Amino acid sequence: MSVFTPISVEEARVFVAPYQVGDIIDFQDIAAGVENSNFFVTTTTGRFVLTIFEKIPLADLGFYIGLMQHIHKAGIGCASPIATSNGIVLRELKGKPAALVARLSGSDIAHPTPEDCFAVGEALAKMHAAAKSFPLPMKNWRGLDWWRRETHGLQQYATQSELALLASELEFQANFDDLNLPSGIVHADLFRDNVLWSDHHQPQMIDFYFACHEQLLWDIAITANDWCLDFAAYPAARLNIENARALLRGYMTNRPLADAERKAWPQMLRAAALRTWLGRLGYHYYPRTSTVTHAKDHPFSERLLRHFIDQRDDLLALLPD
Repeated sequence: MSVFTPISVEEARVFVAPYQVGDIIDFQDIAAGVENSNFFVTTTTGRFVLTIFEKIPLADLGFYIGLMQHIHKAGIGCASPIATSNGIVLRELKGKPAALVARLSGSDIAHPTPEDCFAVGEALAKMHAAAKSFPLPMKNWRGLDWWRRETHGLQQYATQSELALLASELEFQANFDDLNLPSGIVHADLFRDNVLWSDHHQPQMIDFYFACHEQLLWDIAITANDWCLDFAAYPAARLNIENARALLRGYMTNRPLADAERKAWPQMLRAAALRTWLGRLGYHYYPRTSTVTHAKDHPFSERLLRHFIDQRDDLLALLPD
């Protein structure tokens, strides 16, 4: 989360008033994240997050808001959007769509244990199951077509080494674009900072604004590539075997992986790493102007992708029996 569109406390008060959540008593910018402008809002009745959507088209926001409401009603730990007395969730703020969402209690975890990873895997599988009954469609805006556009846009910025890796990996991934794997609605951004842990140490998901219809294994890979890193090996980039197996076991308690998914696991880890690396290269080479922002480590993402390319057999060994 970042601040690309700054607002004053008075502007926040005017925006929040129709939601009937009390008077603002504290208001803070949020630095973490890279897509939207976000603010912590504390009122006399509770704590909230105010989000100004910087790039998501208004026509798509109904999907994200509706999905969050759907997941929340299904009993999955998830931030819930607030509606005005007229049932309106999205309103305009500084010429852009904005929403107020309940702020979950708890905090994120920097260095998860195998037990944490198991719980996140289990929660992700339950979210996938709950989302099956959500009726609205959403394209994956960060799939192969986006990878190609981003790579083309980086031609005048990235190094020759980076461009060579992008070209070879795009060619590799294009051969797997038509895999017939189980699919559904995925979170697509379940990094450690998008999970808050309650007092009972239950994972709660936030930031569904990359959610889309995609292969479920892709969502597991994106999650594993952040939750299951071997932090003790930094700056080397690789996964912690114990954490990875725990995350997969947690997920598979609710949905066992098909044989085709197990076979595709190394390729999907590479696809997830490529997606993350491309996004971070873009943030690095053509950063957006903001008053508060949070930089991402794009060289680490590149090293993780290269590790996956070199260690295919080891990646298969991460799968539980």
